[in-house]
Amino acid sequence: MPQVSHHFVVDRPIDAVFDVVSTARFWTEWHPATRSVEGDVDHPARLGDRIIEHVTIAGIEGTGTWTVVEHVWPHHLALETDLAVGHLRISYQLTTVDGGGTRFRRDLDFPELGPHVGAAMQTQSAEGITSLARLVLNQARETQAGGPDVTMATVTTAPPEPTRGGGVT
Repeated sequence: MPQVSHHFVVDRPIDAVFDVVSTARFWTEWHPATRSVEGDVDHPARLGDRIIEHVTIAGIEGTGTWTVVEHVWPHHLALETDLAVGHLRISYQLTTVDGGGTRFRRDLDFPELGPHVGAAMQTQSAEGITSLARLVLNQARETQAGGPDVTMATVTTAPPEPTRGGGVT
């Protein structure tokens, strides 16, 4: 099963980062594939939450219902959906780094969908992780009275790690 994996490091506390990245109403602000969301979208995700996502990937429109299947606040979240093309899984891993910042990693496992769709998923995920880092900085700053200015925060993004089992690289 192909996998797309990206991460970033931000100068924000882990709980604030988790709350932003796990709130589905923000998906349309950071992920270029997401056209709209509905369902359990107005709060940080909880075990069992269901989120309906309307997407466009490689010019193909689709809708999926994600279910939060794993939740360990503020360190881990996993969502899964079953579509006509197969099973998809998104997982988030968060860890505290030296200095009080947070490392966030997003992994997307998806069925083999051909090189065109796989490449689009890779590109959209790479664009999305950069946008998500910016969103985290802005949203986490708003929740921290007197927190560091966004221009002083550190954001680093990393290229995707090698895939497992072939597929998108």
